[in-house]
Order: sequence, then C-alpha cells, then structure tokens
Amino acid sequence: MRIDIAALRLTLGYLLLAGLWILLSDQLLTVLGLSLAQLERLQSLKGLIFVGLTAALLYLVLHRHAQQYRRARLQLTSNEERLRLALDATRDGLWDWDFAARRVFFSPSYAALLGLTPQALGDTRDAWAERLHPEDRERVLQALAVDQQYDSYDNVYRLRHADGTYRWFHSRGRLLRDEGGRPQRFIGIASDITQQRANDESLRQAAAVFDATQEGVLVTDPEQRIVHVNPAFSRITGYSAEEVLGQHPTLLKSGRHDAAFYQSLWQALHNRDAWSGEVWNRRKSGEIYPQWQCIRVIHDEHGRISHYVAVFSDITALKRSQRELDYLAHHDPLSNLPNRLLFTERIAHALERSKSEQLRGAVLLIDLDHFKHINESLGHNVGDLLLKSVGERLQQDLPGGCTLARLGGDEFGLLSETCAGAPQAAELAQNLLRCLEAPFRLDEHELYIGASIGISLFPDDADSVEQVLRNADSALFKAKSSGREGYAFYVQELTDYARQRVELASSLRHALDNHELRVFYQPLHDLENGNPVGMEALVRWQHPQRGLIPPAEFIPIAEDNGMIGPIDAWVLEQACGQMMRWNAEGSALRFVAVNVSSRLFSRGELDLKVAQVLAETGLSPQQLELEVTESAIMEDPDAALSLLTRLRALGVRLAIDDFGTGYSSLARLKRLPVDKLKLDQSFVRGLPDDIEDAAIARAVIALGHSLGLYVLAEGIESPAQVDFLRALGCDYGQGYHFGRPAPVTANHGGTPMATVAQASQTDTRS
Repeated sequence: MRIDIAALRLTLGYLLLAGLWILLSDQLLTVLGLSLAQLERLQSLKGLIFVGLTAALLYLVLHRHAQQYRRARLQLTSNEERLRLALDATRDGLWDWDFAARRVFFSPSYAALLGLTPQALGDTRDAWAERLHPEDRERVLQALAVDQQYDSYDNVYRLRHADGTYRWFHSRGRLLRDEGGRPQRFIGIASDITQQRANDESLRQAAAVFDATQEGVLVTDPEQRIVHVNPAFSRITGYSAEEVLGQHPTLLKSGRHDAAFYQSLWQALHNRDAWSGEVWNRRKSGEIYPQWQCIRVIHDEHGRISHYVAVFSDITALKRSQRELDYLAHHDPLSNLPNRLLFTERIAHALERSKSEQLRGAVLLIDLDHFKHINESLGHNVGDLLLKSVGERLQQDLPGGCTLARLGGDEFGLLSETCAGAPQAAELAQNLLRCLEAPFRLDEHELYIGASIGISLFPDDADSVEQVLRNADSALFKAKSSGREGYAFYVQELTDYARQRVELASSLRHALDNHELRVFYQPLHDLENGNPVGMEALVRWQHPQRGLIPPAEFIPIAEDNGMIGPIDAWVLEQACGQMMRWNAEGSALRFVAVNVSSRLFSRGELDLKVAQVLAETGLSPQQLELEVTESAIMEDPDAALSLLTRLRALGVRLAIDDFGTGYSSLARLKRLPVDKLKLDQSFVRGLPDDIEDAAIARAVIALGHSLGLYVLAEGIESPAQVDFLRALGCDYGQGYHFGRPAPVTANHGGTPMATVAQASQTDTRS
C-alpha cells in the first residue's frame, strides 16, 4: 500500500499538537491548585476548548483542500477545453490506449474524421485494425508493436471511411510508463492528410511538368527579379539558372520592340492579369529569335501581386515552316515562279496603285502552242523540263515592274505594272514570242515551241482582278483562233462572243434531243468530165431563236464540251440512210462522204460504230467515205494506223481532210491505208494567180498521185480554178462553183439531181 506523505505529515502534526495540549493543560491545572469541583469544571472547559480548536483547524484544512480541488478541477476543465479546441482547430482526433484495461479511447473528433460516432467506432484495437487498408494493416500493426519499445510514435496509413473510401491518416503519439518502466498508456493524435497528400502529389506532378516541359518558364517576384527558371529556359536562352537568378528579365531584350509595345504589354497585365503574344528576344550567344510568350500575374490571399510567371516557346522553326509554306502556297513547285494565287494578289495590288497613282499596266496570258503533243509523245518528264525551261527563258530580259507566273498546265501569266499603253504591251508580247523561237535542247531532244498571247490593259479594259483575267483569257482565245503563235488584245466584242459561246454550249446539249440539227449535202465533182460523183454530208444547227447557225460557230463548242462525238455519230447515221434512199431513187452518185472529228477518231471505237450503222442501214461499205483530218491522224500516228486499217478492212473509203495544214510525216503517210487526199481550201483560194498556192497545189497533187491516191480540191469558186486544177491533174473538186451545201428537202422530192444539174451547168466545158 502506498503511503500518502502529505496525509501522514498532517496526522503526525495533529497527534503532536493534541499530546502537547493534554500534557501541558493538565500540568497547568495541577500547578493552579484548584479544588476538585473547579478542576472538573476546568477539565470540561479545557476539553471543549480543545474540541473547538481542533474543529476550527479541521475546517481550515478541509476548506483549503476544497479550494485546491476546485482550482484543480477548473484547471483540468480549462485544459480539456483547450485541448478540445486545439484538436478541433487542427481537425485532429485523440486516441488513448489503456494497456491495463485493453481499451482504446477515441475522441468524437477522431470518430468524425471517419464519418462515425465513437460508439460506432468502438473501443478496441481490433475493431480499429479492421478499418486499416489491406496493404497497410500488417505494416501498421507491426509498427505499433515495435513502437512500444520507444516513447514516441509516428506513422502514416489508410483507414476506411463510413462512405467506403479510404482516407490517409498521419498518427503521432507517446508511450506513458509506470514507476517500473512498464507501458501503461499509449496516447496521441491522428490527422486526415488525404487532401494534403493529393496536394503534394499535384505539386510533385507540377514540379515534374515544370522541369520536363519543352516551354521555358520564368518566375519573378513583384519587383521583377527572377526567382526561378526551369531547364527549358536554359536550353532555349543559353543562360543557366545561376546566371539569371536575381536578374531582371530585360537581360533578354532584343531591342526590336519600342516603348509602345511594352506599354501595351503592361497595360494588358494591369487590366486582365495576363498577356500573350510574339516577342523577339536575345539568346546568350547574341542571336535574336522569335518566341511565343504568355505572362500571368499571380496574387496572394490578400490580393497583392506575389509573382509574375512567363511561359514561352521558341518559334524559330515554326516561323521557318511558315515561310516555307507561304512560299509553297504562292509559288509553282516546278518552275519556282509565282503561282496563280500570288499572281492575282499582285494584280490586285497593281490595280490599287493604278487608281491612286494614275498608273497603267497590262496582263498577258501566255499559252504554249501544241504543248500537249510534246507532253504525250515524249513523256511528262520531258514536258516538265520544257515548262521549266520556258519559264526560265521568258523571265530573261524582262523589264522592271514585271511579274512572270505559271498559272497551271502550259499557261503562264505576265503582269507589267509600268506598261504605258498598247504599243508597249505589243512590244513586250513580241519579245516574249521571239525569245521562244530558238530550239530547246532537253534530254537529247531538240524541241520547238511557240505561244499564243492574250493581252488585257488596265485600267482601260477592266478595274477588277476577275475582269482583267477574264479579258486576257478572251484575248488569248482570239489569238489562238487567229492561227496561233501571235498575240491579240481584248475588245468588248470578245466578251460578247464568249457569253454567246456559253449560251450556245448550253443549248447545244439539247439540240440532238430537240431535233434541231440538220444535214446539208454539198456535191463532189469529177474534174475530168464534170460529173457529180458523190455528196459530202455537213451538219448544220437550226436554232429555235437564232435560226441557222454556221458550223464554224458551234463545232468548236461541240469539240470543247464533248458533244462532237454524238453529233458525228448522228450525222453518220443520217448520211448512210440518205445514201440508201438515193440508191433506191436510181441516183448515179457513187458515195457519200462524212467528216470524222478528232474527238471521235481518237476514241478508237469508230470502226465498231461504222460497222453498226452500215448493218442497220444496209449501205454498201464502198459507198461510204470517211474524211479524217491530218492533225487527228498525227496526234497518235500508230493508233491512227491501226484504226484506219480496221476501217479499210470494212471496205469503206478513207480520205485525209485539210491536207497540207498539219505536219504529216511522209514516211507515215505512205503507210496509211487511205484512198484520197483533200487539198485544203486555203491553198485553192489564191489559184491560179498566187505563185505559192500554185506551187503547193502542184506538189500535193503530184505527191498524192505518186502514192497512188486521188486528190480532191476544196473551196473551188471559179472556172479559172477548175481549169488550173484540171491541168495539174487534180481528180475531184468541191466548192461553191459546183454548189452550196443544201438540205435534201431543197432537192426536188428528196433527190440531189436538181443540185447536180445546176452544178453541171456551171462547168467550164458546158
């Protein structure tokens, strides 16, 4: 039993005082010599006084003890309240493990951290251990056992919350021991650090991103002293962290930006707490480079500026790529000349200048003549080399203020911003044509190429880019139509003509279905005896509004829009059917001639179509003559030879139309299975007076006969021409002298005899 020292001291004091009182008071009474009665009374009084004094003394002792107890209770209550408030303020929970009672006390705040009440949480270590995360349980219980050997405890683990999730806890405690050093109580606090761990993880990730990001990061304090940079900053700028910490960011300034730029930057930071844009800065090496930079203002909890953060990236490569893309977007990759986009932009700029500075200029569209034949016969590689060489040659000796561009295919454009008028534009076009006269030597080929040029003047002809190009294109068409290898200016009539072409092209698509096409026939005569030998079928278009449209107006349109093939097939059917009707009427005509367009001829299926029509109409092949132009044959001579051979096998007649206007090879010509050459009317028109026409006519007739071919002269309009051609030995003739093309209905009941009779009366021998 443990003796209370304070109680023992109080008891011994009381015994001493009481003993002294009894001994001293009795001796005093004996000394006084009182009577027995007086002595008895004084003994009673002495006892009463002793009781009173001891009672007073006991009261004082008990009163003092009660005061001390109350003060202790108040102090304990105050300490408990302070502890509770402290735990509440720190959101911590108290735990107290009593080893003797084998119970654990958990404060209400501890239970609240797990979403529980103290009753639900329980008061045993096993109940608490059940809430440990499976991955943490063994480690935590082992740590608790080990820590009983030490006075302090610190651990981190996960406990299951009432909602089923696991929360991270940081637990700290102290072991209390008795006088014998044996563990008596284990007491401590626990904190929920789930959010803190999440924040720490976010900070670690942010730090990893900060260090690993490819963008440079610079952080300054409110006085704009650099306090932190990341590795990318050093990699981009060349400055190490030690070299720039404490420095001002003006260390990086390039000097390219004026004060207004920085004033605008700071104004944006003041108004929006952020700025982003392109900045040119200087590396440590002195190199000036572009960067895209974003700056943000960071405020503390009181709203005061705590930091400035700048994030930037080096956009040198991006700028270079942009320049390359811009070049590719505005230049032709083959010739490195400006392309259509850049060309139109410069025309727009020139038009603006012409308005403000009263300047005049010209746009020339240059189209290479017969480039398609070179490209297809020699291959695209040679064609590309030729285009590149043409661009280089056209660019030579160009006057100042000119832009040469490749617009696509074999078309080039030239903008002259200082062309005073038509004479200067014509001289420029002539120079361009002359520079192409010399041959091009490419891959062991010697090539000649000409060009046609359309010219539009501004602001005379147009005041917009679209109109200038449209006018130049119209002029180019005129140049091509005039025989190529020349130039032409735009006039308003060309625009009207182009508009009519569009309208005609639209109407032509319905002409066959609406039965608007007609077949006219022109007689072919034997020049030796003047007798008609055949008829040539010629197509005409009876337009419902415009009346009869000549073939020279709608045939080119049909060739462009692909209608010429169906039209040729229709004419072939009509001509063969009409020849059968003439045979039934007893006509002396030997054949009917039908023109075959280059489009239908190049498709290679002409023999199948001819065989089908002959079978359907019943016409003898010997009574059908097909006229193919020289240029159509020479587009692909080998394919043409194969097709002509198949047609000849059918038994039809074959003639080469417009002979002398193309570029036939005599070596190929002699191999073609044809029966007749048709001398083009351009060589007949000047006969008999034109010496050159006479020489050509004489040569063609002699050539034809030497190859065993008949020769027919087109466009005969006078008796003198008939006599001259007959003298040269020409076999057949055709032209207004014998008769104009006319529909069958004009020939008295559907026969051509009236026309033939009329033509016979005009023969020089009649």
